[in-house]
Amino acid sequence: MRSRAFVLSCLLAALPAQSQEASSGLSGLLLRFFSPSNPVVLAGNPNPAFSHAAHFVSQPAAQATLNQLNRGIAQQLSTFPLGSSSAGFTYTFDAGVGVFQRNTETFGPVFAERPLTAGKGKFSFGVNYLNATYDEVEGRDLRDGSGIQLFLTHQDTDSGGSNLTPWFEGDIIRADLRLDLENQTSVLYANYGVTDRFDIGVALPFVRVRLNASIDTEIERLSTSVDPFVIHQFEDGGIRRTYTERGSAEGLGDVVVRAKYNLFAKASSSMALAADLRLPTGDEQDLLGSGVTQAKVYAILAGGTGRFSPRASVGYTFSSGSGPVIGELPNEFNYTVGFDLAPHSRVTITADMLGRLQFDAERLVLEDETFTYVLRTDPSNANLLLGSAGVKINPFGRLLLVGNVLFGLGDDGLQDKVTPVFGLDYTF
Repeated sequence: MRSRAFVLSCLLAALPAQSQEASSGLSGLLLRFFSPSNPVVLAGNPNPAFSHAAHFVSQPAAQATLNQLNRGIAQQLSTFPLGSSSAGFTYTFDAGVGVFQRNTETFGPVFAERPLTAGKGKFSFGVNYLNATYDEVEGRDLRDGSGIQLFLTHQDTDSGGSNLTPWFEGDIIRADLRLDLENQTSVLYANYGVTDRFDIGVALPFVRVRLNASIDTEIERLSTSVDPFVIHQFEDGGIRRTYTERGSAEGLGDVVVRAKYNLFAKASSSMALAADLRLPTGDEQDLLGSGVTQAKVYAILAGGTGRFSPRASVGYTFSSGSGPVIGELPNEFNYTVGFDLAPHSRVTITADMLGRLQFDAERLVLEDETFTYVLRTDPSNANLLLGSAGVKINPFGRLLLVGNVLFGLGDDGLQDKVTPVFGLDYTF
């Protein structure tokens, strides 16, 4: 007998299984496949000698796998980076002349943070727009049907404990999942300098998620291909059938409130401590939010305030609470490294690597089995990496035009190869 490879998702040991067909909204879209109200149905066999019902009873197990895949997608959609709310123009008060002076020659990063603060009484706001169309999950293709394959096995009609007798139990149904997943996010952000060293900020994401899913099923007649009678077929008489589901949702995502305190700012280096509080304001049932509160604390270090400014940050994200769709989010170790470069007084080029190491995260595992559908528990760490490269242009006054590209690094988690980002930033 041949061995087949399939992808199944791994369930965190502490997570309760989500009840089938319990989810409403966009989060329940994948769970409509193989559900009790939407099963894979085969035609009855007209030959009385083979008039048994064609029961492929592993559909609940297949739906449980889709349930866990759905959790992983929902987690990463709702926690996707929103970008920096740091002001593009930062100032310090020069007591000698009684005016504010710019304290850096660059306009700062797009998705990372820099330690410099805006300056007392300085207010900036802006908007970023990004459009992510996801290509892979755990290195497996989402679009062509080859990355995520499920197999439905036949009922053990004689309770013999195998699919060898009767022989027709050896047939299987292969189900190839294809996903077209798009996430459009517009982020309104604002930042205010409470003192020369202390900033507060907020980011308001407005999210639109579109999900088109299809499952191409095919009866693989591994044990009945040479029989003179067709035992397993769909109701139209064929061996292939495609099931489709699609939907979209839009609304407010999870709001982020930020604070940053600058410990020191010198010509050669600067350092700050910061905290982000991500609130569960988005609708979890429509994949617009996580349903979980996250608190991120981190330290930021940068070198130089001239035309070239390298920077790095390290931090930790604590997750609290759980929801019916996502369950509990894993805690994360966060890190970034990058730089700003100002080739001209009105232009800044910025690049960063954004890292999120999720502890004991739900992962997808590729396994080889001989027509056996197995769910197992295998939590492991997920290192989610994004690269960021962009440019900020100052056409006039204190207005900044922002262009940026996010690109996936590595295979862990849900990945979009290229995510364009556009934005505006203005400082008063």
